[in-house]
Amino acid sequence: MKVGTPYKRSQIEDHWDTIVVGSGIGGLVPAALLARHTGRRVLVLEQHYAAGGFTHTFERPGFEWDVGVHYVGEVQRGQAMRQMFDHVTDGALDWADMGEVYDRIIVGDRRYDFVKGKSAWVARMKEYFPENTREIDRYVSMVTGAHLAMYPYFGERTLPSRAPGWVARILTSPAASYARRTTTQVLEELTDNLELRAVLAGQWGNTGLPPGQCSFMLHAVMA
Repeated sequence: MKVGTPYKRSQIEDHWDTIVVGSGIGGLVPAALLARHTGRRVLVLEQHYAAGGFTHTFERPGFEWDVGVHYVGEVQRGQAMRQMFDHVTDGALDWADMGEVYDRIIVGDRRYDFVKGKSAWVARMKEYFPENTREIDRYVSMVTGAHLAMYPYFGERTLPSRAPGWVARILTSPAASYARRTTTQVLEELTDNLELRAVLAGQWGNTGLPPGQCSFMLHAVMA
């Protein structure tokens, strides 16, 4: 399904209320919301021949590949992410279940399955590392804390420029405590078990940076 017209074949009108540069999800969502709820005439510009940014796919003989987003969490009914997508798409977007095991970390000849559901994941990790149950609980607590710290952090971005500086510091300081350390630093403080560290950091490909360079905040968001 093609949803865009190449610039060389389109006639661009002179008047637009809003111009969005980039058709990734960060551009398409606000463009859709502005057009729907404010009645604005919105123009989305994209240099690539396909709209979607990291959400689109490309094909080679017999195969289809994603270019960025491999899987999306927190899209069960009632969750905020699902509500956002349903609102933007009028509920037309279908979600495919990835199955019980959504990732597998391999260290040497040992395999560690990441199973869906927080409690199931914790239980499975404790089966793999029965001597490190406290560290696993602490890790989950830290990831949860980082997730919660995101809300005031991004909320601060919506404040008017005249808001007092101390308000911004209060809202952003919880997230900063997670963002100032790398994933490696946090895991080294968490446990001496090198294999547990490797497993917990095994999804680092999702962040685009190795654990020694990636902020723990980003790691937690992607976990």
